[in-house]
Amino acid sequence: MNVPTDRLLLMLVAATGFAVVAGGWAAALVHAEATGLEALILRVAIGAVFFVVLFGFWTLLSRTDDQAA
Repeated sequence: MNVPTDRLLLMLVAATGFAVVAGGWAAALVHAEATGLEALILRVAIGAVFFVVLFGFWTLLSRTDDQAA
């Protein structure tokens, strides 16, 4: 997995799966339960958590590259 395109492809798969499962579930709850400013804040928080998890995946894959080299 030393080629950056391999890592990007894995990130695309991980991001899609995570967005569908966790992001879709959380956003559906916000849409059903929250209104107004509360909904906006919750959606921003969901987006922030999504990007933190993706950064974690990226870091994990980078460490795997470093250990393999």
